[in-house]
Amino acid sequence: MEPRIFSLDRYAEYLSAFSSHGVEYKGVFYPTVEHAYHCQRYTDSKTQEEIRTAHSAKLAWKTSQKYKSQQLSDFDARKVQVMEDICRAKLEQHDDVRAALAASGQDVIVKDYPDPFWGIGLNGEGRNEMGKAWMRLREELKA
Repeated sequence: MEPRIFSLDRYAEYLSAFSSHGVEYKGVFYPTVEHAYHCQRYTDSKTQEEIRTAHSAKLAWKTSQKYKSQQLSDFDARKVQVMEDICRAKLEQHDDVRAALAASGQDVIVKDYPDPFWGIGLNGEGRNEMGKAWMRLREELKA
């Protein structure tokens, strides 16, 4: 039997980087995974604090974009691991997130989003790195 596709959108309330689950990562509390992820791009404490205190996940992303030219030179090579580590922290800190991930069973988790890196892109051929990260975390959860 072929695995079903499990859209990340189905559980966006739990698995999205924009969901309203605060996360403590490396001793700092962030309102969302999105806030935490973008703060990891930079070493400048003022930039990090501006992102961390942004009033929404979308604003955290937008704030990060204006400083992107100043991001750590090795960040792109590490960004999947950074996102996975932050999502792991979210998973460990929230029972409802663990339950939602467990509910996905063996289904393929797909981030149905136009971003061709984190999602499946506009043509459905994107890398789906967010979905892959959640599937790896689901395997860890089962162990």
